[in-house]
Amino acid sequence: MGRYCLRRLLQIVPVLLLMSLVVFAAMQLAPGDPAVMRMGRAAARPENQEALAQLRREMGLDRPVWVQYAIWLAAAVRGDFGVSNRSERPVTDMIGARLPASLQLIGVSLLLSLLVAVPLATLAALLQRSYLDHLIMAFSVAGVAVPGFWMGLLLILAFSVRLGWLPPSGYVPFWEDPGESLRRTLLPAATLSFYLIAAFTRFLRSDLIEVLREDYVRTARAKGLARAAIVRRHVMPNALISLITVIGIEVGGLMGGMVIVEQVFGWSGVGWLTLQGIFNRDYPLVQGAIVLMVLFYVLINFLIDLLYAVINPQIRAQYAA
Repeated sequence: MGRYCLRRLLQIVPVLLLMSLVVFAAMQLAPGDPAVMRMGRAAARPENQEALAQLRREMGLDRPVWVQYAIWLAAAVRGDFGVSNRSERPVTDMIGARLPASLQLIGVSLLLSLLVAVPLATLAALLQRSYLDHLIMAFSVAGVAVPGFWMGLLLILAFSVRLGWLPPSGYVPFWEDPGESLRRTLLPAATLSFYLIAAFTRFLRSDLIEVLREDYVRTARAKGLARAAIVRRHVMPNALISLITVIGIEVGGLMGGMVIVEQVFGWSGVGWLTLQGIFNRDYPLVQGAIVLMVLFYVLINFLIDLLYAVINPQIRAQYAA
C-alpha cells in the first residue's frame, strides 16, 4: 500500500509542473501589462513613468521569462500567488475566503447526485428495455445535453419567481445560519447535480447490466437468494468500482463548471471570484484560482486511486513488498 501511494504521488509531480507551465504561459500571452494594471490610470501620467519602471522591476517583469516563471513557481509552492491587481489583497487570502462556499456547493451537489443516480440506475438495469428504463435514459440524455446556466435559470423561474419556495441567489455561511445556508444551496446544487445525475446514471446502469450477466450472479439466483440480496451483496459492490472513476473525473471538473453556475446564482465562491478576476483582468487572481482548480482535480483523482487500493485487493497484492 505504501509503495502504491508513493508511486501515485511521484506521478502527480510532473502533472503539476506541466500545469503550472501552461497557466503561467497563458497569463503571459494575455493582453496588457501587469504593472500598468497594478498602478491603474496613474500609469498613463508622464510623471509616474519612473514609478512604473520601478514597479516593473519589483514585479520581476524586466527579467527573462524563464526567470519570471521560476520566481512565480517558487512562490506558488509556498502558497503565495502574489497580490490582486484590483484589491491589492493577497490572492491566497481572497481564495481562502471563498473556498468554503465552493466546497459546500460541491459536497451537496455530489451527495444529491448519488442519492438520485444510484436508485435510478438500479431500476433501469433491473427493468432493462422497459418503459421506465427508456424514460430514465431519456432523462440521462437530456441531463448531459442541457447547459448548466439554462437549467439554473429555469430553476430560478420555477422555484423562486413562480412558487417562491427558495431564494434565487446569495450565499450564507453554514456556521452562521445552517437552515438558511442549506435553503440557498439547493438551487445551485440541483443545477450542478442535473448533469452529474445523468452521467452517473448512464455509467452505473451500463455496469450493472454487465455485472448482472456474470456467472456468479446466475449461481446466486440458482441458490435461491432474493433479488435484493443479490443486488446488494454481489452486483452493486462490483459495479461501483467503475462509478468511482466517473466520480473522480466529474467532481474534479466541477471546479471549472461552477464558474457559470456561481455567477448565475450570485454564489460567492471560487468560481464567482475567478470570473470577476477575468472581467477585471486581475491576472494574479486568475492564476491562483486556476491553479487551485487543477490542484483540486489532481488531489481528487489521487484519493480515487487510493480508494481503488482499498477496494481492490489485487492492487494491494501487486505493490506488496
